Amino acid sequence: MSTTLTASRAFALWVSPTGAFRLLDWEGLLTPEYALGCDATDRLDISERLTMWTDEAAIPLGRPRNMPVSELLRAYQPNPAIHYGEAVFTGAPNHPAASAHGLTEDRALTLLDLYLLRITARVPGSRRP
Repeated sequence: MSTTLTASRAFALWVSPTGAFRLLDWEGLLTPEYALGCDATDRLDISERLTMWTDEAAIPLGRPRNMPVSELLRAYQPNPAIHYGEAVFTGAPNHPAASAHGLTEDRALTLLDLYLLRITARVPGSRRP
């Protein structure tokens, strides 16, 4: 995809408990509830420019623990809380009652890179006899 075409586009990064990641076209979704397929979301402001959204009912619905999200959050917090179900990362809203802004494609892919770098750092190398 050309940088010129995606420079002004808005994206979100969807993360599944299974470790699947998707780059979502935020211009078509517009709300975390829609992206997660739920009625209400919990919001975690990670930085001034980054917010994570999860399904408010994930625990009562028995959704699995999202280990990829925990690992990704370790890049921002030393001991992140445990999160369940799917998560969506977006830009931070302008004020507490506002909806989420999309991320640039580069920012969304940087999150994915952060996750992959953290995971591959833990993968042991091959042993030689």
